[in-house]
Amino acid sequence: MKVYSIGREMGCDIIIDDNSDVISRRHATLNVMPSGKMTIIDLSHNGTYVNGIRINQNVPVPVTRNDTISFAHVAQLDWNQIPNTQGMIVRYVLLALLAILLVIGGVWAYSALTKDAKPVEPQPTSTTAVDSTEIKKKEEKMKEAEKEKLDSIKKHVQDSLNKVRQQKKAAGGKAADNKNKGGDKNKAGDKGKTDNKKAEPKKEEPKKRFH
Repeated sequence: MKVYSIGREMGCDIIIDDNSDVISRRHATLNVMPSGKMTIIDLSHNGTYVNGIRINQNVPVPVTRNDTISFAHVAQLDWNQIPNTQGMIVRYVLLALLAILLVIGGVWAYSALTKDAKPVEPQPTSTTAVDSTEIKKKEEKMKEAEKEKLDSIKKHVQDSLNKVRQQKKAAGGKAADNKNKGGDKNKAGDKGKTDNKKAEPKKEEPKKRFH
């Protein structure tokens, strides 16, 4: 609570010039609460008036900034000399509310922008299930493709080996046939020779004549 002393004494918070000594040295005190409420207490001999009505001495009387306070009808209280704490509180409250509104608006705008910018992420459980099934399917397809590739390679190698074997077998058969044919020819030639020898007539030796 702030207490303002009012009078013609130099030590008062609010000094009233009066050479007639009608105003007391400490004429009154004004009490200002932190909430902004105010009371005035009369300490004088000639009285303090609120809106033209004299108040009792040493009794706190509630007042506002709209009231007219007079000291012995010689001088009036200048409210400009009293800080408007109530107005300051109201201003502080309004500023605080404005700051809160600005913060809320900024958070809302940021959330709206980020929501538009980023795609909505699916639920983690469903994502995990879908991903696992897709991975399994891909692995099975890859295994099948590798198996088919290996089978085709094995088949190609087997076919090549079979061809080579068939070619070797065919070549070996031809060589045997040629050998057999050559032997038969030789046998036929030898037989002809023997037959020719048998067919040739024996030459008779000339008979010796005796003289």
